[in-house]
Amino acid sequence: YRGEFEERIKRAIKEVVQSGNVLLFIDEIHTIIGAGGAEGALDAANILKPSLARGELQLIGATTRDEYRKYIEK
Repeated sequence: YRGEFEERIKRAIKEVVQSGNVLLFIDEIHTIIGAGGAEGALDAANILKPSLARGELQLIGATTRDEYRKYIEK
């Protein structure tokens, strides 16, 4: 469920921030940006952005060149 997903992401961010000195790795990161572009899908990247902008967490994402251009570079 959408609400559950949002809460799970927020809890994970909180745990990472509290733990400190954690580097997140997200494989196929394009899948969390608009959930691959599905209509009405949650964009988990928007939940991550504030913590990233504040420098509270660091993240490495892996994707293909094509998926990067399609979902991230835009």
